[in-house]
Amino acid sequence: MPLLSGMMRTYAITGSTDTIDARLAGRQAGRWARQTVRGAFPAERRRPAPPADPAATLRQLTELRQLGVVTDTEADRLRARLGV
Repeated sequence: MPLLSGMMRTYAITGSTDTIDARLAGRQAGRWARQTVRGAFPAERRRPAPPADPAATLRQLTELRQLGVVTDTEADRLRARLGV
């Protein structure tokens, strides 16, 4: 906590992060950046990656619908969401 207080005090006085101890610049700044990005883009908001093979995805979705695992409405929603 004293280290963070010192960093905040340095920033408050100088208005610049350039003078903050360089020992933390690499690892700690990287961790803070990752946490900030994760906080801004939660996992549930991320779009799924495009399917590698749309034809294979469509076949799998059709098989699931034929087996009764998903209903027709659910299959339509999944098809629209996956873009196939």
